[in-house]
Amino acid sequence: MKLTFFGASQQVTGSMYLLESESGYKMLIDCGLSYESKQNFADNANFPFRPESIDVVLLTHAHVDHSGNLPTLVKQGFQGNIICTVPTSMLIGGLLDDSASIQSLKRKKGHKKGGESRLYGYKEVKDALDLVLTIPFYKDFELEDGITITYYEAGHILGAASIIITFFEDGEYKRIGFTGDLGPNNSAIVVDPRPMERLDYLICESTYGNRLHKDKESAEDILLKHIQETCVDFPGRLIIPAFSIGRTQSILFTLNKLNKQGKLPNIRIINDSPLAILGTRIHHECKAYLNKATQDFYEEYDTLFEFKQLFTIEDDEDKEELKNHNGASVIVSSAGMMEGGRIQQHIAANLQNPMCRILVAGFCAPGTVGYDLIHNKGSIRMKGQVRNVYLSVDVTDVFSAHPDAKGLLAYVKGVNRSNKVKNIFLVHGDPESLQGFESVLNQANFDNVIIPKKGEEFYL
Repeated sequence: MKLTFFGASQQVTGSMYLLESESGYKMLIDCGLSYESKQNFADNANFPFRPESIDVVLLTHAHVDHSGNLPTLVKQGFQGNIICTVPTSMLIGGLLDDSASIQSLKRKKGHKKGGESRLYGYKEVKDALDLVLTIPFYKDFELEDGITITYYEAGHILGAASIIITFFEDGEYKRIGFTGDLGPNNSAIVVDPRPMERLDYLICESTYGNRLHKDKESAEDILLKHIQETCVDFPGRLIIPAFSIGRTQSILFTLNKLNKQGKLPNIRIINDSPLAILGTRIHHECKAYLNKATQDFYEEYDTLFEFKQLFTIEDDEDKEELKNHNGASVIVSSAGMMEGGRIQQHIAANLQNPMCRILVAGFCAPGTVGYDLIHNKGSIRMKGQVRNVYLSVDVTDVFSAHPDAKGLLAYVKGVNRSNKVKNIFLVHGDPESLQGFESVLNQANFDNVIIPKKGEEFYL
């Protein structure tokens, strides 16, 4: 079996790996968009293989850095199945439509400046969704003679999976595992990641491989602290940028728990993300895939995210009401890195508002508005203009959807209980995170660690 690393190699986005059997059967694990600041987005159209030659795509989860280039793949000739879990199949429709919409807007703006191409539109999204095939967790599924796959729960977001591929070559069975994106233990709503078993090779994400999560308080206590300081002590505005799928639901669920406990101050909580509205509906429909504490909460209250103080922006009338609301409020809006989405409107309107605080609840890549705000020295460049910053910015990792170095090490040790793992390939991290986690593994007596380069091939 030949393994080639085509994406998320020494970077975070663009996950895409190709496995090719001796018989020529080709499996693509993930097909994500790469949007690193140093790269041209249009390069996503240039696959390093013929799309029509791929037999199947195995999708770990719905986030666009793992799924977002599927419509391009189909547009260029791929005709096989896209295999994923049921929740992932429900989430990717909205995420891919949103991606197509963003590309259309950028294309219109680009035309005014001389032209900017887009990768795909809504038709290509529909064509990709028509190829989706769902399978359950923990049940072997045969792809081809001598090749089976098994999906394990990865945590991270609803429906996220790690994938074991078992193949028979050279007179023996071998097992290769792809973590996809893992979640930390004890997440707000999703299950804990379950380590894959009896692996010979492991491809492991390393997003936070060089750091430990700093926040030791509970999510409830941290949110209450920021709400008290920003919205109660002063009638200010707390803005929380959050990805529409996963983090928004975790934050709203935490706020709902505070509400049910009678601890939430009497202020307006605003959810401003059309995609998050879809995501919350799907979380309700797929609650059986969430952790037991979340399911128990639903049994008691018949909802996960709805409470009296929550105001959801659904139409122009709601937007106008929000515009005219000057009281203390918490705004949860996408996108998490503050690149595009409605969050930019809220930031632009409050950059020079000293009564406003932005609470960054996740990773922000260099080159994004989020990164620039965290590291600003009193001003940032936004929408082509340098603007003074008077609002305050704070950061929390309590809602992180990835394990830190300690959690990643525990996961790898769980995978290697049978001491069979021959090689550990580290992906999905910036160079500092990859090298940091390599050092952590080396100190734990793992001397079989490889950090592959983009395009590098290995024979397993």
